[in-house]
Amino acid sequence: MLISTRVPTAKLFKYLKYVIIDEIHALASCDRGNHLISVLERIRAYCNNDFQRIGLSATVGNPDQILDWLQGSSNNPQKLVDPPKKPDKKRIEINLSNNPGQLILQVTKAAHKIKSLLFCESRRLVENIASRLKQSGNSVYVHHSSLSREEREISENEFHKGTDACIVCTSTMELGIDVGDLDKVLQIDCPTTVSSFLQRMGRTGRRQDTVANTTFFIENETKLLQAIAIVELARNKWVENVNTNKKVWHILLHQIMAMCLERGAVTPKMIWNQIHLAHCFTDINQEKFNQFFSFLLKKDFLHDDGGMYSLGLKAEKVFGRRNFMEIYSVFSTPLEFEVIGLSGDIIGAVQWEFLEKILEENSAFYLAGNAWLVKRIEWKKKCVIVSPAAAGIVPKWNSISPNFLSYNICRKMRDILVSNEEYPYLDLKSQKLLLSLREDQQELLSSRFAPIEHDNKGFIWWTWAGGSINYTICAIFKIELKAEVQANNKFVRVNNDNSTFKDYLNIIKKMSSPQYWDDPDLLYELYTMVPNYHLSKFQPYLPERLALKLIAETIYDIEGTLMFLNKEKNDESTR
Repeated sequence: MLISTRVPTAKLFKYLKYVIIDEIHALASCDRGNHLISVLERIRAYCNNDFQRIGLSATVGNPDQILDWLQGSSNNPQKLVDPPKKPDKKRIEINLSNNPGQLILQVTKAAHKIKSLLFCESRRLVENIASRLKQSGNSVYVHHSSLSREEREISENEFHKGTDACIVCTSTMELGIDVGDLDKVLQIDCPTTVSSFLQRMGRTGRRQDTVANTTFFIENETKLLQAIAIVELARNKWVENVNTNKKVWHILLHQIMAMCLERGAVTPKMIWNQIHLAHCFTDINQEKFNQFFSFLLKKDFLHDDGGMYSLGLKAEKVFGRRNFMEIYSVFSTPLEFEVIGLSGDIIGAVQWEFLEKILEENSAFYLAGNAWLVKRIEWKKKCVIVSPAAAGIVPKWNSISPNFLSYNICRKMRDILVSNEEYPYLDLKSQKLLLSLREDQQELLSSRFAPIEHDNKGFIWWTWAGGSINYTICAIFKIELKAEVQANNKFVRVNNDNSTFKDYLNIIKKMSSPQYWDDPDLLYELYTMVPNYHLSKFQPYLPERLALKLIAETIYDIEGTLMFLNKEKNDESTR
């Protein structure tokens, strides 16, 4: 509606009074949310009223910041409504599985003759588990983002009507979808946030005389620690803050082009006045905005017609297909082929890289929990026609960004190893594994805040600081030492080079200074080290530094790194 001169936008929105955003915590930190608040600012230009903006969430750690994010240009006062919650019981179980076969048996038993959601952390795992559960005779449905809307609705409706059924799903079933009364939430391994855990568990315990519950099925020691950490943080009433961004250049590019389509022609002042108070642009001043506008003009994304600006030839070439359909959405997805049954029903989609493998091996594949054989591919339509098969292989979907654990979760995992606390929700195998992990690591980890092990192979710094902080430290060591460095959520490892242990400590000391990070050359070198992630369809058309920074912000956490290093320094000073 805000992308064509033919739509009577003013008439449609003239009397708008309320905008209600459910599950606002899931939007405020991502492109979907920043697109939404930009559109709200554009809608406000057509309204008689300063419409009331209402955000709903049960799991957010920083509601005041979310209020700021939502407010934009509204003059209405902010108000946080947080009614007291009646304490209620929760039932948590964590079960350790020795192998995939045992895991399937445990899940099958837990899901027998009840209504349950079984959460998995990837679409690939969903298809794998669902295909195996169906062999056990359970009523099993599948729900994830690569299934068609029709397939997902079939799962929801059939589940709603049944009394003995399990939906194997990703986070698509975490928010908002009503599937009726639910007996259990089951979880293979564990989510990466406390917020997700609480949302999922909150699907149960809604009937009278029932208890909210989650049963974990864990496959390895890292996931065991992660699950305990998430449960304990939730018990301590901690939930993640939602991180918002005030300088989102690729969304600004999208909004400039969308306003050109909406109005036919615009001026820089018209665009600035309408959207600059959207939270995602509040750290972009007018001078920087004008420079960005000039960049788009120079690159022929905009055309100057006597001071009125419309889409340029480059924009029409890149985004003009199918009446500028690419500008209708801010979201970007990998190249996918629709999977269509012989009857014409759309089943879902698979990525081209996986489809190539299927063709090479002449194999069938699973989707929506069923096996399918490729009959033909229609290249121009980007679809693959399939028929039912007896069995197949599980698709693989490539993720476009890293899935790091947070600082708080990782430090809690470390604290669990250091403590001797017992957790009543662990099964016997989990208790034994935790005891073994403590025997191996407790002495080292309790020796200091972030101990360093040094040997002839190099050194390992056991930070337990999470992926973003550790990858930031990892990049600096690579720059300063010109050495091979590895990192994960738990540690940073520098492999043997010519540096001394004192050299490592000096670099850590340098990193602890905020001034160290003010060097633009250092920041640019950090930016150039990031993986070639494709995060947005508008990313390739940004100035190089902004395009690199977009990726860098998903990898690095300079503010968090400084916080961690200062805590480490304070620990050192007390010894």
